[in-house]
Amino acid sequence: MISVINAVLDAELLKRGIHFPLSIDVKKPHLAIFGSSGSGKTYASQLLLAKAVLSSAKLVVADFKGDLEFSFLDNQEHFYRFERVGLFFDFVSDTLLKNRQSGQDESRSLIICFIDEMSAYFTMLEKKERDTRIRQLSRILMLGRSFNIHVWISQQRPDAEYFGKSRENIHNILLLGSFSKEVLNMLISDEKDVVNRKHSRGRGYLISSGEATKEIVVPIYNVAKVQSKILEGMYKSSEAVDSE
Repeated sequence: MISVINAVLDAELLKRGIHFPLSIDVKKPHLAIFGSSGSGKTYASQLLLAKAVLSSAKLVVADFKGDLEFSFLDNQEHFYRFERVGLFFDFVSDTLLKNRQSGQDESRSLIICFIDEMSAYFTMLEKKERDTRIRQLSRILMLGRSFNIHVWISQQRPDAEYFGKSRENIHNILLLGSFSKEVLNMLISDEKDVVNRKHSRGRGYLISSGEATKEIVVPIYNVAKVQSKILEGMYKSSEAVDSE
């Protein structure tokens, strides 16, 4: 079973020429990557997803904006984009999670359910559907730890309105690029006097529950190899136990 992912580098040691990977503890469920446009969120997300697959995780992916970065997944059944993102929430909540709760699926292998630009998706929904999707997300965040179904989210800001009452269930956060005082106060107010709010693309902080905040750098990688590994890890319909 996966316990840690080594994907980002310690920024302080890198300044001294030492490439030292920092571990993200995936025994602590759920991960979010926050950063403004151009901060390197998608680049970091793909590296983390590929690293998870190297440790045998399976992936379900949603990309509301449909940017080119995830177009290599276009033919995958459990890749959801544009208006199909609602089906992502249905599949994770009503099939994956429900089947593990009921005992139809007794496995506990890690499934990572990644959604890119989640807040943009919620913003375009009518209130009734938005409330439904937020309830589904809250349920997955609260119950996912027990059933080894983790949510990974990438979006610009850590606005609590889209997480229901369950944002505290996200135990690992990457904060990339430059960010406002408001964002700083939301995430690391206790350390606001010692962190730098101005970072270039692919640089920022790793915030993990119970640990000191660490300054990090996302390393350069071979995009083709990373995307190939993500493809390899995509969840297959034959692996699902369908709900009645």
